[in-house]
Parts: sequence; structure tokens; C-alpha cells
Amino acid sequence: MKDNRRRYKLTLEFDGTNFSGWQKQADARTVQGDVLKGAARVFGEIAMDLQGCGRTDAGVHALEYVAHLEVVSDMLPHDVARMLNSTLPKDIAVRSVEAVGLRFHARHNCIARSYIYQLRTKKSAFGKRYDWWVHEELDLPAMQCAGAMMVGMHDYAAFAEKQELKKSTKVLVHKVDVFFEKEVIRIRVIGSHFLWHMVRRMVGVLVEAGCHRLTEEEIQGLLQGPSEVPSNHTAPAAGLFFERAFYDGEELASFLKE
Repeated sequence: MKDNRRRYKLTLEFDGTNFSGWQKQADARTVQGDVLKGAARVFGEIAMDLQGCGRTDAGVHALEYVAHLEVVSDMLPHDVARMLNSTLPKDIAVRSVEAVGLRFHARHNCIARSYIYQLRTKKSAFGKRYDWWVHEELDLPAMQCAGAMMVGMHDYAAFAEKQELKKSTKVLVHKVDVFFEKEVIRIRVIGSHFLWHMVRRMVGVLVEAGCHRLTEEEIQGLLQGPSEVPSNHTAPAAGLFFERAFYDGEELASFLKE
């Protein structure tokens, strides 16, 4: 019997404001749940599997989030993209669809992820959904110095949820960039993977450094064991964007050099 199973690599963009994150939940609206509903309208009520490159917190947005969809179909990728876009809600967009082998896995094959956080130093009427307005003046060099301390393999137990402490909390952070662009301070964090709320807590610690409320010595201590300090300064979800997922070592290396 001919096996018509197909696996499609989806690149999604979504406004996370009205979602309880990526992962499907029985009692909440999620991105995975809405994409599965859309896929059912495209392919019919048949068995299908949709897996993302990682979970996102409630309220977090995405620019190029990667997922794979496995389903019995002969549909061409551009037709999948067109039909999904016609049926998905306005806060989810399919940027591209590619045909991939059945061995491709959006999460297991992903070697690194990149996030962008947006801090606004001046109030904007349009900023509430997509950035964090910090009222205090921020010392950009102090934030950059603190970010550089977070690069490398560190134990991020202080940035983790309690249930995650049962497993390894070591994370390889490839890069932390803090830069100013058109009245917005952007923080780019690239790592092998991230713990729940980890990036938002990293941002919160960087802001505390920028306000001169945390010293370099104190930040160094946060990378050496459990602490409640990062959780007390978790940045709002609205300013966080999943930027992209990496599946190729050379592509990652080139991006890190930029």
C-alpha cells in the first residue's frame, strides 16, 4: 500500500497577545491548537501531527516560528500555505511551507533559537502590545556588560521554574546583544534552548543592571546557583518575540558573526 504521509515544515508568524502560548491546552486558546483546527479544515478530520520548535509563554510573539505538520496528503507546499492562510485567524500567518523528510523534527533537529526583546524608553500609544516601557533611564553599557557575562555555558537554575530544577538547568547561551535602535532598546538572545521564562528573566536582570540596582558581582552569583532574584524581575511577555530557529551549524555561525 502506498504511504501518502507527508511532512511539511511550516514557518509561522503570530501575535501572541491573545494566546496562552504555543502548546495545545484543553481550556485555553493556543497557537498549536488554532493551527491544528485550521489544518483540519484544509485536510479534513484525519489523523495529523503538529510539533513546534519549542514552547512559548502566554503573550509571546513570533517572527519565524518553525513547526512540522505530518499528514496524509499529496498537496503541494505552496497550496498548503495558501489554504492555511485562508482559514487561520488574523493573528497567525504562514510565512512559508516546505516539504521535508519524515525524519525532520522541528524541535529535535533544532540546534539553537533566537529571541528578540523590545524595551521602550519613551511612552508610545502603540507600544503596549509589543514592548515594555521602562520609566527609568537605562545605562546601555552596563546592560551590555551584564549580557556578556551571560554568554557561554552556565547553570541557569536561578532563572528556572521549580519543576525544572529536577533536570539539568545548564544552558549554552551563544550571544546576548543589547543595542539601541529608533527609541527602542533591543535585546537579542541566542541559545541552544531556553528554560521556561528564562529569557524574560534574563531581560529583567539586564534592566536591573541598567538601572544600577544589580552589580556585576551579583549577576555573576545568579549564574552559579538558585536564587529568587530573577523571578522577581520577570519582564512582561508582550515585549518578547521568537525570532528564528536554526537547523544548520554554518547558518548559525554566520548569524552569530553579524
